[in-house]
Amino acid sequence: MSVYKRGGVYWYDFWFQGQRYQQSTSLNNKTAALRAEAIRKAELAEGRAGIVRKKPCPNFQQFIEEEFLPWSKKEHERNWRTHKRYQVSAKPLKSFFGKFSLDGISSGLIEKFKMTRVSEISNAGTNRDLAALRYMLNFAVRQEHISKNPIKGVKFLREGPGMMRVVTHEEQQKYLSVANPLLRDVATLMVETGMRPEEVFSIRKENVHLDGRYLFVPKGKTKFARRNVPLTDAAIDVLKQRLIKARSAYLFPSRGNLDAPLTTVRKHHCKALKDAKITPAFRLYDLRHTFGSRSAMACVDLPTLKELMGHSQISITMRYVHPTPQHKIEAVNKLQRYNAEQLIAVYESSGESLQKSLQ
Repeated sequence: MSVYKRGGVYWYDFWFQGQRYQQSTSLNNKTAALRAEAIRKAELAEGRAGIVRKKPCPNFQQFIEEEFLPWSKKEHERNWRTHKRYQVSAKPLKSFFGKFSLDGISSGLIEKFKMTRVSEISNAGTNRDLAALRYMLNFAVRQEHISKNPIKGVKFLREGPGMMRVVTHEEQQKYLSVANPLLRDVATLMVETGMRPEEVFSIRKENVHLDGRYLFVPKGKTKFARRNVPLTDAAIDVLKQRLIKARSAYLFPSRGNLDAPLTTVRKHHCKALKDAKITPAFRLYDLRHTFGSRSAMACVDLPTLKELMGHSQISITMRYVHPTPQHKIEAVNKLQRYNAEQLIAVYESSGESLQKSLQ
């Protein structure tokens, strides 16, 4: 018999595929020991037949808290904003999908989340959460919790141009006059170069080339963010002073850690808007938008502007270009003058008087 008692407990001892299996069941009941032996034999037979037991699938909340977020924190150690984005989106996603097992999340369920979420926030915000969910579930696929990503086929929502506005030169002067030195330098670089806030915060000494009048951005929001940024006189003046005062590799270091970049100037920005009595208020990011709009109004061609701002597509650059009403009027006046000049030229070449023709 393959089950026998030894030391007060039952053991099993049998051969399978030319290999001996001898192990204690830790049971003192023979019937239970025989059952344990049968289970072990079935496991071996399943393996021979190519049957793989499916490991338990965690629920969404467990997966996010125990696997995804710890991995994301390590993976995006040098790009903390990406990890922060996933942390922010994880809250509403856990609230909706938390108790569902990963293999129980379907495209239909994701559609329900989309419709629920869009009733709470904007289309753009809902899309950010959907993009985060797609990334999380792709990680679940790589961890072999699920075989495919159920978000595939779910359409994202159409987004509008967003809330953007051009800061006037008068508003800019008022704003900079009350801004503290840190905010004034950040804002000046943004409006003079079109750089993103995080690109300004992350400027390092070795990437500033004043002799060549440019600044190198090694990385950013997309691969197209990697670029050389030409510098104006105002931008050069700011960078010169920052290089002199720099106590670390970063020109805008974090207050708590000189070896890390600054992460926000939100409080300074809100105070400056209040002190300058600017209404309606504008976002710090609108200074980048202002650079794009002013460049377009100064007749900078769109392909060049695309490269200056580090956009992946020229259609994105178009979203940053909003001519003022005055520029639209001037454009129509230019067309009117052009048409009049061409009409005069036609009649002059024919020798006919324009005035006579009009009569």
